[in-house]
Parts: sequence; structure tokens; C-alpha cells
Amino acid sequence: MSFPAAAFPERFSATYTVTAGNMTIGQAEWSLVPTGNGHYQYDAVTFPKGALSLFYKSHRTEHSEWRYKGERIQPLIYRYNRGGKKDRKIEVVFDWEQGLVKNTAKGKTWQMPVPPNTLDKNVYVLALMHDLDRGRRNFEYPIADGGKLKNYRFSFVGEESLDTTLGGVKTVLIKRIRKTVARETTFWCAPKFSYLPVKVVHLEKDGTTITLRIKEFSE
Repeated sequence: MSFPAAAFPERFSATYTVTAGNMTIGQAEWSLVPTGNGHYQYDAVTFPKGALSLFYKSHRTEHSEWRYKGERIQPLIYRYNRGGKKDRKIEVVFDWEQGLVKNTAKGKTWQMPVPPNTLDKNVYVLALMHDLDRGRRNFEYPIADGGKLKNYRFSFVGEESLDTTLGGVKTVLIKRIRKTVARETTFWCAPKFSYLPVKVVHLEKDGTTITLRIKEFSE
């Protein structure tokens, strides 16, 4: 069975509730905006909420600047910023003329060669949405992650209808394939919202389950 998809958006804003088990621990905000000259900005921000915010003041921001290269998403700059007591900043700059990425962290800069279709670890979500919109069901992306080139692999699991704050939504389930079964990530992607994930479940090594559930969406 297939579902009709909405046209891939030029912009969107989505807000998610983040839970660990049955406890609300934070809120996530994902946003895509065009910045001119065929370039786009995609941000994913997570911050603590509820009782947890009394003890943890940290927030996390992932920022991507990118453009289309043919039908593919091509990242230009990726920035990671974690605030709070364990402050951390990372910048990854893609030099496509040289086929390199330049990584900067802890005051040090180094570079590594990457293949032409490499993504950053933030914008791959948009690539997943885009490829689902084009009818693909199995995916593999080279990702510049942590100063290394990693392969993120995903496969189609099935279809499921979810009750959300936005009403009933039909979704396709996509699971990330990892070398270890101790960690697991599953996306519930909604054709109605151009395959934006309306639910994401991360199973961590220690058995903790972190869930993102969509709360608000606008284009």
C-alpha cells in the first residue's frame, strides 16, 4: 500500500515533546527555511523541559546550511553547539571543489576526504524525507560524523497509523540498521507532511528509550 505525499516543502517548523519512558524531559524544534540563492538552513534544537530543567540547563543546537546538487541535498556547513556545564562546539565545513571536509573542535582543525554524496549528521533527516518522497524504501548515506566518515543505513519496516496531537496520521516506519542491536532508532514518517518524522524512538545502550512525538507543525 502507498500513500499520497505532499510536495517537498521549501520551509517548515515542527515541535516535538521528548520523553524518557513516561517522563517528559524536553522539547525539540526542527525548522527549515530558504536563505536565498538556492541555499537552505535547517536547525534542530533540543532543550530540557519540566522538572528536569531545574537540574539540567544544557541545550543542544544542530545547524546545517545546504543546497541542492541535482536532486541530492549537498551540505555546506554543519555546526553543533551544546550549552550548559559540558559546553561543546563543533564546526564542519564542506569544500566540494577539493572533496574535503574541515572539522573544528576543541580549538583544533583537521580535514578528511569525502565522496561527493556525503551528508552531515543533521541534514540526513531531510535526505531521508526527500528519498521517501521519491519512492525509495532502502537507504545508505555516507555521513561526516565525529571527524570520521560513517555509513548510515536505513530500511523500510512497514506502515502504521498513529494518533497524534495533529490527528490521525498514516506513516511508514523506517529503521536505522546498526552493527550492534543494543542501539536502535526508528522513524515514523508521514506522507501527509512530506515524510517528516512525526515520531522517533531511540533505544540507547543502557536500555533507556527516548521518544520524540510531534506536537506542532507548520509550513
